[in-house]
Amino acid sequence: MATWNTDYPAVGNQITADIADIEENFQELHDVITAITNGTLGTTTAGDFRVDAVTSPAILLDRARFEWKDADEIYIHAGAYHHVGTVSQVVYWNSKLTSDIGSPDASDWYYLYLDDSAIVTADTNLLTATEFVWANTEPAWSETKHGWYNGEDKCIFAVLTDGSSNILQFWHDGGDIVIYDIEVTTLSATDLNGAWTDITCTIPKFSIKPLMTYAINTAGGAAYEWRVNGSTSAGNTFSGISAGDSGQFVCMTDSSQKFEAKDQISGAGTIALYTAGWYFPTGM
Repeated sequence: MATWNTDYPAVGNQITADIADIEENFQELHDVITAITNGTLGTTTAGDFRVDAVTSPAILLDRARFEWKDADEIYIHAGAYHHVGTVSQVVYWNSKLTSDIGSPDASDWYYLYLDDSAIVTADTNLLTATEFVWANTEPAWSETKHGWYNGEDKCIFAVLTDGSSNILQFWHDGGDIVIYDIEVTTLSATDLNGAWTDITCTIPKFSIKPLMTYAINTAGGAAYEWRVNGSTSAGNTFSGISAGDSGQFVCMTDSSQKFEAKDQISGAGTIALYTAGWYFPTGM
């Protein structure tokens, strides 16, 4: 980039003395605008005007909309993300891409990553389907990168496979929630006997916020409560008390995707719980 000349033009100067400095300032502004437009701001050499590649906050520019296509493919609609990999840059794509999960294991979570090595090889921040990779390796939260990563690969989505290794159908509008086409049984009809019981939700490793559905099968005159696993609070009521009652509620889990549930009275009947969907976390 060009050099930025502070305090030029100066009121006391002759215009001919300031022309060169003014020209350099205009070139600097041009370079900054071009870098922002191209998504390369932050990749220039030390001393230039830039966003620092590591220490500046990551920016989620435009989450893609993800769409189920078939048993082994999804669509990734246009999106843009800040990827802190070998190169810290904004990567993007302007068309609907098709991503093939390959041959996954049955009944397992698979995570969609921005493939750092493929992005480096392509040497462009305009991505195609070949710059994404699937893995059942769970991502980890990186405070310094402000995102969920597996090494240098940034996680942007996840799908669950069924017992036949097919991607479970889901719905997503580009927002912060993903809904299963058919809710997943989390707890079969059970009498909780007035005791806090661990409930493991069917949500990806990066999420701690499930959308749950409940169905009261036999009533016993008591409502049901939930709390985050490990909490010692009295919890939050989420249901009625009559047999046949059903509904949905949003709760929070610990990092193991567990919350606790109980009925208010021992022997108060049975309840079934289902995971209907999950919410994206921060940094994704």
